Amino acid sequence: MPKRRGVAAGSAAVALVALLATTGAGAALLSKSYEFKDGVVLELGAELEEGLRLDTVRFDLPRDGRGSRRAGGVPKAEVTVSNLATVDQKVGVAIALFDAERRLVGVASGGTAVLPLRAGRQRSYSLTFQNVNAEAASATTFVISLEVVR
Repeated sequence: MPKRRGVAAGSAAVALVALLATTGAGAALLSKSYEFKDGVVLELGAELEEGLRLDTVRFDLPRDGRGSRRAGGVPKAEVTVSNLATVDQKVGVAIALFDAERRLVGVASGGTAVLPLRAGRQRSYSLTFQNVNAEAASATTFVISLEVVR
């Protein structure tokens, strides 16, 4: 029984650390769910109070020689963000793909690497679905999050 308590306590500690890491003081976060469409520019237009706007997302799943979606290869997403604020801002973007049964079938994240997104500018971020992507072709919905990185 002591081992179970240790595992439970360890799991609780990991969950708490993850929660604290994702809810930093003053973190600005936008998170929305949309219908998944491959190969189409999806106009989102969702905004954060801090002046970031999530403009578009375009998914690019690997295709076979006949143009059909297939498993294998590396799925990607191109996300366009505008900084409508008067100050430069660092950006974080995450996308999770779900199938019709609400199973997680793909995960990608990225954002500002070195230089912040300048005030009044727009930038595209290329996200690669590494590791968790074998069933990405079965996606029906996605959740996208945009965060001001402090």
